[in-house]
Amino acid sequence: MVKILAFLLFLSFCYLQVLNPYYVDIKSIVYKDYIWTMNINKQHEQNLQSNNPDIVNATVRFEVLDKRVLHFKLFDKLKTRWEAPVLNPLPGADYKKVLMNTMGLTFTGQPFGFEISDPLSEEVFVSAMEYDNCSLNFTDKFIEFGLWFPAKSIFGLGERVTPDFKLCDGGEKCTYTIFSKDAQSPLDDGSHPGGKNMYGHQPFYLVHLLGNDLLGDKFVGVLFMNSNAQDVIIERTFASINVYHKTVGGIIDFYFFYPETPENVLKKYHSLVGRPYLPPFWALGYHQSRYGWKNLETVKKVVEKFDEEDIPLDAIWADVDYMDNYTDFTVDPVKYKGLPEFVDELHTKSMKWVPILGPGLRRNLSDTYYKSWVSQKALIQSARTKQELVGKGLADLVSFPDWLHPEATKLWHEGLSSLYAKVKFDGIWLDMNEVTNLCDGEIIVKKTASDPHDPTEFDQLPYTPGNVNLSKKAISLTGYHKAAKPEDEEFLKEFNLHSMWSIYEAEATHKYFEETKRRPFVLTRASFIGSGMFASKLLGDNFSKWEYLRYSIGGLYNFQMFGMPLVGADVCGFLGDADEELCMRWMQLGAFYPLTRNHNDANAKDQEPYRWPKVARASRNAIRQKYSILRYYYTKLFEVSANGGSVVRPLFFECPKDPKAHRKRNETFMIGPALMVAPVLTPKTSIVSPYFTNEDWFDLFSKKKIMEYYKHAIEGAIINITTDDYVSVFLKGGNIVPFQDATKAKIRRLDTLQYLPMEIVIAPDHNGTAKGNFIVDSQSSTNPLATKEYVNVEMEFLRKNLTLTVKSEGEYRAKHNFERFSRVTLLGAKSLADVKNACLKSELGKAQNLTGNYDAQKEVLSFYKPLDLYWWEISNITFNQLCCPLLLSELCGLGLSLIH
Repeated sequence: MVKILAFLLFLSFCYLQVLNPYYVDIKSIVYKDYIWTMNINKQHEQNLQSNNPDIVNATVRFEVLDKRVLHFKLFDKLKTRWEAPVLNPLPGADYKKVLMNTMGLTFTGQPFGFEISDPLSEEVFVSAMEYDNCSLNFTDKFIEFGLWFPAKSIFGLGERVTPDFKLCDGGEKCTYTIFSKDAQSPLDDGSHPGGKNMYGHQPFYLVHLLGNDLLGDKFVGVLFMNSNAQDVIIERTFASINVYHKTVGGIIDFYFFYPETPENVLKKYHSLVGRPYLPPFWALGYHQSRYGWKNLETVKKVVEKFDEEDIPLDAIWADVDYMDNYTDFTVDPVKYKGLPEFVDELHTKSMKWVPILGPGLRRNLSDTYYKSWVSQKALIQSARTKQELVGKGLADLVSFPDWLHPEATKLWHEGLSSLYAKVKFDGIWLDMNEVTNLCDGEIIVKKTASDPHDPTEFDQLPYTPGNVNLSKKAISLTGYHKAAKPEDEEFLKEFNLHSMWSIYEAEATHKYFEETKRRPFVLTRASFIGSGMFASKLLGDNFSKWEYLRYSIGGLYNFQMFGMPLVGADVCGFLGDADEELCMRWMQLGAFYPLTRNHNDANAKDQEPYRWPKVARASRNAIRQKYSILRYYYTKLFEVSANGGSVVRPLFFECPKDPKAHRKRNETFMIGPALMVAPVLTPKTSIVSPYFTNEDWFDLFSKKKIMEYYKHAIEGAIINITTDDYVSVFLKGGNIVPFQDATKAKIRRLDTLQYLPMEIVIAPDHNGTAKGNFIVDSQSSTNPLATKEYVNVEMEFLRKNLTLTVKSEGEYRAKHNFERFSRVTLLGAKSLADVKNACLKSELGKAQNLTGNYDAQKEVLSFYKPLDLYWWEISNITFNQLCCPLLLSELCGLGLSLIH
């Protein structure tokens, strides 16, 4: 129910101490089915600074996007201001509009404020009332808006490296800066004044609401849709969190995602900002990279050594070493002579090649390609020279593509095509695209001198997020982009667009792969809201230290939230020297990242996994363990591409009311709802101590039960487990997963998985039920979801009637060997020890008897019989039943159903 609470007046003590709140003009209120607008005004202008006038007259707009999503905007009534792109639900999104008066919105008129309650519980989950916090300042170059939540935990707000996934953990007040910046992973504990922001601009967060017994099971999602530099200040009390958003441009623009499970909130969020693109299957394999491979012979020896040491390898990445004088779309003709033939050889061995591209185009006025950018004026322009803005690259002066120019994408594609004509790459790595400039601002090119420093109108802001010059290692904030309409010219400056450069570059690169009919594989260091539609994420320059190994898990979680599920840190660390034990443990952890890439700096010691015997052995095992679950992993990626949500997640996403699951959030991680990985994260130990919720849990590789559900308990248990050469991976009861045991097959390329038999592993919960699925698609399709080139095999097991029901959706029929029926394994099958037979039925009415084998030590019941029958042809399997008499079992394959 929407209400107006008028004539409330409270003092506001905010950043600028403005005792001049906004009041609603009651006569201006307009209410339609899904939208409510009103004007709010200040009684007088408070001219704080001559270059930062008060915005006295503003307009408020509430819009229902979905029965669980509300959009709130507050903008200048009299003058158009810069706004980040408007978001609308994606086609096919599960968004259903309802009338505004069902959204639980309450607002005050004198002064203006609002709160939102959940219509399902009638409890307030967010408030922007003056008496709850200091809510509102709106001037030309300083905006502040505060929100109150009945909560104890908050997560998100990227990009940064934090000591804990939970923000402001252990502190009462924290400051986090958001603005894309080239920073080599400073640890951000939230200490004032902030300024430890990194590559991505992600002002989205989840708030865990309190419940009746302190921890609730609902989360609220909040997006501040603003592209300008900003600080977010968090104040924590015992039972509430205040969040203050402070920025220097744009408008106040929030999306509120109503209380749901964290997965449901993320699905709604991704359906609004853009669901993740679907990478190729090979992207989940093992990738090796290095800054400092000085010539092609060095790279060849690396590849040879992987094969000699029997370590799986699926892709080689090329840092800037391969380029001719650090120039994009070129190959060094001397040091990397023979690169095309080498890459062709990689392809014959089922390996891929992924080169880097820098953000700047080398300023070479004799180069035809560069001159085409200049002549089209498709480069970011300098406000000082009225020509292309000039910055500093690795070797020379550079200029930067203006992605808003209508010819920019076409010119970029010409560059990519010229590179592909030289060497057939399989993916593209976009680096330093914050965008990074190796001088501050711009260089003014003159006959006799250059000025690397550029004082601008934005250097003396009334408030500077992070208390750091925003032009530091960035393009001049006065640089401007091509405007489609003259009235937009004043807004299209780097001051507003800086953090968005990377998403435009990713989109242009993604489109190149689509137009050339190949599945995109685009990796980006920088990111913006919605970047996951076009690219996957590298967590950037980390350190070869144990703490950064641990911090990487929080990085995985954050970018699941931000919609970039294929993400990974530089395994073994980028900066500094990894020792044997650290690299061994990081290879074990990193093997289970969605994106597994070992990469380090030119000044660091070599850290390819074959450099140490222990690391080599652990790497062989861990990579093959990941291979074993890749059908499951890829299925989860496919599902989030279709629906949004996370692939990797903390355990408490599955059980938000369990306090012990929260405390162990940085020590283990879930892959989907079924698998938990427990890596070794500290030196000089081989023991892990994962927390198991009160459910049945199994070791996926040994098949033994680890934890048993206890009906009189609420919480689970922490169990010490010894591990060394293998990573502990656990399967939660209630799930069915596809499994290909690559550890025994000892394969070296994931391409071989298509020939490896697939086992279906059933782990019933304490009620005797389990569900799961696997998806196979056409890797030649750029978007198999859109073209329907996939098959989804869904399975459900019920112990009460001993039946596994199989249903298939989709028309794709590749008939890979692994899709054939091979083995079904039931875990925790002690009560089924006497089951000897099963009857398998196909959709065509055929029937086939299966013979079971029970392993008393592991309490596992298996049915193994290779058949020329694909999983998508099967309708059900009934255990402890024969299809027909044994003497006539040969006839079953002929379609004779003789069940008694």
